[in-house]
Amino acid sequence: MADHVAFAYLIADELEAIENPLFLQYIEHDEQRRIVPKIDNFVEDVVPLYSLSEFRSHFRLSREQVEDVITTLGPVYMNLQQTKLPLTDSVLACLWTLVNQESYRGVADRFNMSKSTLAKHLHEFCYNINTYMAHHISWPRGQRLEMSKLGFDTAGFPNTVCAVDGCHIPIMRPHCDNPLAYMNRKQFYSVNLTGFCDSQRHFCHISVGHPGSWHDARAFRFTEVCRVLEEDPHSLVPQGMHIIGDSAYPLLPQLMRPYRDNGHLSARQRYFNRKLNAARVVIEHAFGILKSKFRRLHYLQMRSISNISSAVSACCILHNLCLEPSDQVVVVGDGVDDEPYPQQPHNTNACHYRDQICGQI
Repeated sequence: MADHVAFAYLIADELEAIENPLFLQYIEHDEQRRIVPKIDNFVEDVVPLYSLSEFRSHFRLSREQVEDVITTLGPVYMNLQQTKLPLTDSVLACLWTLVNQESYRGVADRFNMSKSTLAKHLHEFCYNINTYMAHHISWPRGQRLEMSKLGFDTAGFPNTVCAVDGCHIPIMRPHCDNPLAYMNRKQFYSVNLTGFCDSQRHFCHISVGHPGSWHDARAFRFTEVCRVLEEDPHSLVPQGMHIIGDSAYPLLPQLMRPYRDNGHLSARQRYFNRKLNAARVVIEHAFGILKSKFRRLHYLQMRSISNISSAVSACCILHNLCLEPSDQVVVVGDGVDDEPYPQQPHNTNACHYRDQICGQI
């Protein structure tokens, strides 16, 4: 039995025990027989000593924002494992896990719980954030739309609703029917995160969980935004306005991309491309801030695609909640440069609209 327990600990060191029932059986049986060193009263004695800046540095949210999260989740907190863990401890432990790259064992010891308890609370926390705080990601309308438009106008690209791009979230080899589909062309496993953000770097729509081998444009086609643009485009993008993206995306009447550089672009077309790329950099900044605030996204040690998608979505919601104008822009590359989108059927209306913008800026 001792050899089996040692093997279970070695393999499961960074995995959620909830997704490894065999390991969990050995671990919980072993923990009943020995005293595992923990940190006592970290939440009660240490956290209150943090200054305002120290608290935000460790948890990314202010104390008031954490209280708002606790108030929102309190009525729906199920404590599925039926532990005695208070909601405050659960929320702080889950935030610490998402914010840092500390091992699950280290976080569990810090908050005086087992790894399996931490994993189960983390999945419940992310589910509840996505279910009850999803309104923090919403499409810009009314005054928010005007503010976003003004920000893009200032950047030099007029009448823009938001910017779109994709990034890769590195993951372990997933448990699914076709895990190799998640191997991207840089030869590591990842999921696609397609994000839309306004000029203030708030996410206004996200789509996450598609295989890392997918092209950005293919992932875009499976977003709710793409579906609405096909069925009722003006419900998202008012007449005379547009979304902006890079050359990975198709040219649509409501989605502007740069001119394809074939070596024969006019000076005005090159100027158009520079202005568009300068304006759409806000989505790269949003991804950079997201990954710098929630460092667990540098490598998600989860195997369930649903749990992975839930964790990434929760981080995007928390990003919007804690984003401040003073946040330092950190562009974090994901190591995967997407290839230009394959040649598309000629869209006359989109081409004419782009030429019209090109002649005005």
